[in-house]
Amino acid sequence: MSLRAGKTTAVVVALMCALLLTACSNAAQPAPPPVMLGFCGYTLQVKPDVVLVVCNTNDITARNLTWSGWGEPTATAKGSALVDLCSFTDCADGNYVSVPIEMAASKIVHCSKSTRAYSTLRYVFPGGSPFQGMPSFVYSPAYYPEFGTVPPANQTVSLTC
Repeated sequence: MSLRAGKTTAVVVALMCALLLTACSNAAQPAPPPVMLGFCGYTLQVKPDVVLVVCNTNDITARNLTWSGWGEPTATAKGSALVDLCSFTDCADGNYVSVPIEMAASKIVHCSKSTRAYSTLRYVFPGGSPFQGMPSFVYSPAYYPEFGTVPPANQTVSLTC
């Protein structure tokens, strides 16, 4: 074998080794589990279309949510909120209005080996609070034995897995 042929073979072998090492290092890594969102004790979901903003009631329900950036450190959604204005006053029939709502889910945590979820949810009423003009605390003896707190126009809440 000539010297030149030996060098060519050595270069080819070195390139093949490099290609094999690269292929092995990029071997199929298991995909991380999808990011979920859980709120108010409901089943974890990916990109939920409906989120109860106030737990155990339908006082504020975000609906028709369109998410962007899902799975990234912060995901955002736009939709509409169905708000019961009577939830915090003494009217029995309900006074529902629909207003725009924006949400941001952030702070991904590992709930288990196979579950990741956002741990913080912030909501904002971009047009201002639907509760404008109401006092911060309202007394409704027919429905609430103590003072109730009107939700703010924006709030950040902790989520559970």
